Formats: sequence, C-alpha cells, structure tokens
Amino acid sequence: MLSTAAQIYSDDASLADWTRNYLRQHQGRLATDLDLVLKTLPKQCHVLDVGAAPFVTSAALQTLGFKVEAIDLEPDRFASVIAALRLKAHGCDIEKEALPLADQSVDAVLFNELFEHLRINPIFTLSEVFRVLKPGGHLLLSTPNLRSFRGIRNLILHDQGHAVSAGVYRQYAKLQSLGHMGHVREYTRRETVSFLKQIGFVSETIYFRGGYGRGLVGLAEKLAPSMRPFFSVIARRPEP
Repeated sequence: MLSTAAQIYSDDASLADWTRNYLRQHQGRLATDLDLVLKTLPKQCHVLDVGAAPFVTSAALQTLGFKVEAIDLEPDRFASVIAALRLKAHGCDIEKEALPLADQSVDAVLFNELFEHLRINPIFTLSEVFRVLKPGGHLLLSTPNLRSFRGIRNLILHDQGHAVSAGVYRQYAKLQSLGHMGHVREYTRRETVSFLKQIGFVSETIYFRGGYGRGLVGLAEKLAPSMRPFFSVIARRPEP
C-alpha cells in the first residue's frame, strides 16, 4: 500500500495538498480496507471501487491480481496516474446517474467512507450498487460510527452531532473547494444495517475499527470495541 501511495498525485494543482493529506491521514484506514478485501474476496475476482479517488486502493488491488474498475465523480483529476497504472476508471455522479456497468456484472463493490457523504438519495445510489452485484456478491462498506465514544463526547460536551467530522458549514463548503460534499451526517451500526436490508442486502459481519487514542476515550475504545469511531459492514446480495 505504501509503495502504491507513493505513485499517487493529482493533475489538478489545487488538489495537491488534499491528495497528500488524505493519503497521510487515512493510511491506517486504507490498509485495513485492503486487509478486509483480502480476507473476504478471492483474488482475480471483479471488484468495483466506488468513490475511488485518489485511486490508491484501486491500484493496490490491481497489483494484487484483482480485476478492478473504479468509479469517481471526476477521474480526469488523476488522469496521469490512471494512465500510468493502467486503471479502468469511469466518471459518474453516483447520486444522480446510474452506474455505467451491466446488471449483475461484478463480484464485489467497495463503498468505503462514502455513505456519510450522500446528500440526495442514498436509496437510489445503493440500489445501483445492488443492481450491478452478482447474486452472492459482496458489498464492503465502511463509515463513521455515530454511536461511538467520540460521537457521544461530541454530542454531550461540544453540542455537535457527529463522530469524526467537524462543522456543518465546513462539510458543505467542500462542494466548492473539492467538488463533492463532506459529511451530510454520520450513522450508527443499526441504522446502516437496517438501511442495507431495505435495499435487499444481507449483512454478514461488522468490524469496528479506528480509535485507541490517548486518555479516557482511547482506553474506553479498547474495552468496548463497538464504541470505536468507525465500522465496516460486509454484506451480500442473496442468491435467488
């Protein structure tokens, strides 16, 4: 993952700092995402990476032998990297447009740190994910855990309804600065599993992740893993 990250940069100079900071701040989470894929999916299967920028996970999976397609709002912002790494990337506004893949055409979909950004119609977006998955195919979705010690701390001590983001205005301002929304809201495990069930998914495994910071909150996260700041859901599209 680190060797892949070293090759990543944006053709858009205004995103240089964002790309650098993103890869540095999220390296632990990206490594965990990769580990979950390797534990869950057989190599050489067909994986769709949704919200792929800056394409480090897509590139790492392709290097490991997976057949990878990537979806991003504006992949041209990383056109040189996509060309150099020979990635197959599609431009798509997943909140408004159908995914540019055929029905039941992929073995797995990665939907990591994306659910909390959806602001128009998550039912449409996740239904599209369901559509392109083969029966028996897996969805790997990660998102912040609102019902975490950090989320409770922010609500009680800071009068703010989030676990890991900061400021409603700041999240909407990203529409102008980055071209995509920040966190609309963050969800609990139960909310996420219930939502996926309504779409048609069967949730199989929940992994609570992140945290273990300093002080009492870090200690509490070690003692109660379900209160850690992030979680991943591994769900499946049922067989007919």
